Order: sequence, then structure tokens, then C-alpha cells
Amino acid sequence: MTEINDLATVEGVRAYISGTPFDSGDVSRLSGGLGNFTYRLSLRTPYNGHTTVILKHGKPYVPGMEDMAFSLERQVYEVTALRQIRATLPPDPPVSVPEVLRFDENAHVIIMSDCGAHGLSLKQALIAGALPPAAARRVGHALGGFLARFHARGKEDSGATVFFGRNEEGKRLSALVTYGRLVSTLTGGAPPVLADPPLEVSQGELARIAEVAGETERAMLETTETVVMGDFWPGNVLVSLAEAGDASGGVAVESVSVIDWEMAKTGLAGLDIGQFVAELHVICEFKPDGREAASNVIDAFLRAYREGAGAGANLGVARRALTHVGAHLVAWTPVVGWEGREKVREVVKQGVDLLVEGSEGTEEYMKGSILGPLLG
Repeated sequence: MTEINDLATVEGVRAYISGTPFDSGDVSRLSGGLGNFTYRLSLRTPYNGHTTVILKHGKPYVPGMEDMAFSLERQVYEVTALRQIRATLPPDPPVSVPEVLRFDENAHVIIMSDCGAHGLSLKQALIAGALPPAAARRVGHALGGFLARFHARGKEDSGATVFFGRNEEGKRLSALVTYGRLVSTLTGGAPPVLADPPLEVSQGELARIAEVAGETERAMLETTETVVMGDFWPGNVLVSLAEAGDASGGVAVESVSVIDWEMAKTGLAGLDIGQFVAELHVICEFKPDGREAASNVIDAFLRAYREGAGAGANLGVARRALTHVGAHLVAWTPVVGWEGREKVREVVKQGVDLLVEGSEGTEEYMKGSILGPLLG
């Protein structure tokens, strides 16, 4: 492939793929995801059965935020994670990941199979009301089993622990973007929706949140508990839907895929669980049309994780997960554009309560929480 300096443009991508097996009649920039320049290529000639593929080009910064460094080693972690996971998948798996078709380390390009050409992200499907409750349960069950198996392998594979443990930047970024701004979100650095008037959070609650944030940040940087996906949320789950092939007139789930693995690292299993549940809970709170389906995903996901993880679904993991639900509600709800000022403040306050109480919650408290199905 010809080396082209600027793959941040469609024209640069066209030049890069010209004369290769990935030469395309149409190159379109994809939205979603912050860390890369991502394109869908419509191939002139199918490649290993693929008529479209995804090209991801990385820069040593976050596009649009050039002052935020983001090491290109992230591509190595993503490619390694994808290849290792695919090597362990059964035939016709309930959940898959993209296949790496080409990795050009010099040009910082990954070309992979296209899991979303005919699908939606799980978040889009739920908000649009496109996922009936029964189908939502199937998706949740499949994802819970998948994540439990992934975490179990991460605990058992010492080589993976050593390799992904080197993703120090991924650990720091994950800790910073959520736990590093919890206190400021609730005090002097509060976004407008929380600042006027200031959200009522007592000094005792702030002190406890600061303590939880500090302890969790240290654990995220130091733990070798398992290998985690690091960005497990409904926006990184793609679902392909079709009409059910029966008289029900319902919807069938053709495929489920998990994408964007560049934050794979050693970490805390509860944080993968908590991020996923928090995002679904927010959909329940802000999108009534998606509430039943999102609730079904949560319940089936947690039950399947418990079944797959066995002793790995314990009180400590549940506390981590519930605490992370709280942290996610505080750090992200007021800044991602959810509508309804009072509703935003209400959900942030839910997060405050979970941060204060979740990290030391009794088994009875945990079973009565949103994480209850994880403990049975």
C-alpha cells in the first residue's frame, strides 16, 4: 500500500487503498467514537466474502482535541484483543467481534470486517424502540455470557495479563475521565445544569465521594484482577435485526458484535459491568419508549453474567459495579446532552447516593439494587 500522510480525509483514504484489495467505489466517514478517523469502504471486489469493510486510522491525539495525547499503541491492544477473542469463539457465536483483515502499523491503519453495515448500535436500537422486549432479553443474555467468559479468560491467562497490563495510558484515561472529575462535577467545576442552583450534596457526601474516587483510581491503575474491555457500553454493541421468519411478525436478532477494543487492559471486572448497566439505566430514565427493552437487557445481562462467572459474580464485584453505576451517572449524565434539566439533576443525585452507599453495601442492600440479578 502506498504510504499517505493524511488519512484524516476521504481523499487520503482513497489514495491509500487505490490498487489494493480494498479499493472502493464509495468511502464514507463514520460518526461515533472519538479516538479515530473511521470509514466504511464499499469494495469494488469482495474480499474474503466481505463487500464492505471498516478502516480505522489513528492519530497520536483525539480528533478535534489535538491537545489531548492518545498513544497509537492503542491500536496494538485493539488488534491483539480482537485476534485473541476470535480465536476462542465457537462457530456461529451469539456475540462476535470484528475480524482484523489488515493491520498497517506504519500508516496506523486497521482494516476490519464491517459488523454494522446493516445494523444499529444497541443504544440506537433501544432509543428508537426497535428492539422488542423479548429480543432485548436475548441480546442481554448473549452479552452477559460473553463478558463473563472474557473476564474469566482474563483471570486465567497470565500472558494476556502481562500484555494488557502494559496499557498504562488506557488505565490512566479511564480513571481520569470518570473518577478524576467526580468531585469537580459536584462543586466548582459543575456544568451549568448542576450549578444554578448548586446541586445539594453535603460535605460528608463529598468527602465520601472523594474517598471512593481516590481508592478506585488507585485500584484501576494497580489491579491485575482480570483483563477488561475498558469501554463496554451500548454504543459499542452493534445489533443486526430482521423480521422473524414466522407468523409472529416480530423481530429477530441476526447478530450481535462488540467493537472498539483499544481500551483493553488489566482492570476491574465490575467497571465493565457498571458502565454497561449505567448507560442502560440512563436510557430507562430519559427515553420512555425504550424503558422496558432496556430494563430487560439489564436483567438478562446480569443473570447471564452470574451464570457464566460463577464465583466471579461475588459481592465485591457487585459493589464495584454499583459504585461505577453511580460514578457514571454523576460524571456523564450532565455533559452528554440528555434533555430535561430537572431529570438530569435527579439522575445525578441517584449517582451521588450510589457512590456514597454502594461501595460498602450489604448483600441485602445489593440484592435490592439495580445490580440485584448479579447476586441472584
